[in-house]
Amino acid sequence: MRPYVICHSLGSVDGKIRQTIWGYSDHHKYFEEPAAKIKADAWLVGRVTMQEFSSKKKPALKKGRVNIPREDFVGKYSTKTFAVVIDPSGKCFWDTNMVSTEHVIEVLTEKVSGAYLDHLRSKNVSYIFGGKESLDLALVLEKLNTLFGIKRVRIDGGGHVNGSFLKAGLIDEFSFVLAPVADGTSGSLTVFEVEQGYGKRKATRLKLKSVKKIFDDFLWIRYMVEK
Repeated sequence: MRPYVICHSLGSVDGKIRQTIWGYSDHHKYFEEPAAKIKADAWLVGRVTMQEFSSKKKPALKKGRVNIPREDFVGKYSTKTFAVVIDPSGKCFWDTNMVSTEHVIEVLTEKVSGAYLDHLRSKNVSYIFGGKESLDLALVLEKLNTLFGIKRVRIDGGGHVNGSFLKAGLIDEFSFVLAPVADGTSGSLTVFEVEQGYGKRKATRLKLKSVKKIFDDFLWIRYMVEK
């Protein structure tokens, strides 16, 4: 059994993710205030986003061969909410196992080093494996439910994380804050970055759940994903 997945994003009318040319000095509130109103046991982001919250310095890792089995590890925690990072190669380092009030869970592949796993264990940072070389996102979600009791996940990712879950058919609901701005930048990231071309994939169809005007000219639109 996997958690219910809500993908939350902020974008322009042409589907671009926030850029400095939008001119919003307080852009965080447009994303974070609606996100805080979405009931979830965990929020999930990619490695690049999580590095804003993780340690700013790389610790001295153990040298030589460090033999740690590639098995899921549940660190000690007392929280009811979690911060999950998609970090296949193990590039986030930690001073603590918390982000604000959430316990950290690293999502890894088995190609990470034993020294990195030793670092996570030393900080009581939980980690789960989603595959040998690449991630099986359905398996990841199942483990979040089984090991941590997570029933609702809010994806706060960038275009690539959002796109990966969309392609895997694992998004149940889409929460979109529509900024009153046209970006117009060619090649900049969009809300969903899935793949070039169409291949055998079909577009994901959505059913409108609600629309609310917020922050004067912004719209908060919520969709259910048609299965």
